[in-house]
Amino acid sequence: MNRLMVFLDAIRDHLDSFALPPAASVRVGVGPDPITVQLDSDRLEDVARGLLTWAASLDDVTASLWRPAGGGSVHLELSGRTPCGIPVVVYGGVWFDEATFPDLPAGMRQEMPVFVLRQWNTPGEVAA
Repeated sequence: MNRLMVFLDAIRDHLDSFALPPAASVRVGVGPDPITVQLDSDRLEDVARGLLTWAASLDDVTASLWRPAGGGSVHLELSGRTPCGIPVVVYGGVWFDEATFPDLPAGMRQEMPVFVLRQWNTPGEVAA
């Protein structure tokens, strides 16, 4: 069986096995991050909640923030592995807000602890 079929089967099985939030897109290819999922939300609370749900379904989870060079948005990203070991990247984009992301210049990527997502999951909370 070719690797692409293995990755397609893995993400289909993962999506069937867990109550995961809606996705805007799922990209499957070959390479270091064969599966990329974009969440279907652009509100900070919803993206944080969606990423936390994914985090509970993955192993070896890490999180990061990325603000594109244009600076108007921030991508919240989660990396991990399905229980069968396939790497997955899940992300959602939100509008940049200076109060929420005070130390994130345009064009910069930063690692962040996953627990920050819990703080953003509650409306009105600000985690820096």
